[in-house]
Amino acid sequence: MDRFFHTELNDLRKDLILMGEHTLDMLRLSADALVNADIALAHQVRGMDDSVDELEKRIDREVMRYLTLFGPMGRDIRLLMAVRDIGHDLERVADEAAVIARRVITIGERGALNDFLRVPRMAELAEAQVRLALDSFVELDLEKARAVRPADAEVDRLHRENYEQVFGAPGASRAVTAPVVELMFISKGFERAGDHAKNIAEQVIFLASGEDVRHRHDDAN
Repeated sequence: MDRFFHTELNDLRKDLILMGEHTLDMLRLSADALVNADIALAHQVRGMDDSVDELEKRIDREVMRYLTLFGPMGRDIRLLMAVRDIGHDLERVADEAAVIARRVITIGERGALNDFLRVPRMAELAEAQVRLALDSFVELDLEKARAVRPADAEVDRLHRENYEQVFGAPGASRAVTAPVVELMFISKGFERAGDHAKNIAEQVIFLASGEDVRHRHDDAN
């Protein structure tokens, strides 16, 4: 029974890794669609969201089945709960990528952008964060998981700089074009993707060490 259960757990991990790869593809391609004004690619990204949703549903079903049939305890139940929660965060990253792609389409309808601000760099960092978080899960690498949290601060900083460049200091008022407003929503989307990567890393930290760092607001490891 134990051997069968752990074989199935390995299959569950493989589904989560596949979901992560699909999500990373969506995040990268949404950024490519923005920079290259590629509307066809943006539509492609939106269509990819369904496969991620289906993987999340499959993972949720399998987690519930394992809990019901095998009654796992200790580390195994922690792994199941981590897989479920990481799947939810990956689905949210994929949703952000799909929304970014939709906003790229809207920008294409309203006019071109001459300046992408710091958004391309944010996209690179957010993708790197998600990949590092996934790698930390696959390898159960505590050091990699801890490295994700401080990296998130850089994405947050770039988003704040975008906001200040577009809208000025707090309380200031500037006229901005519709495409630039869409770009700011895209900036926020990549910032949120980084937040979800941090959530994944926090799950790995708990899985590997039992330490709950979810509500820690400093940069400590």
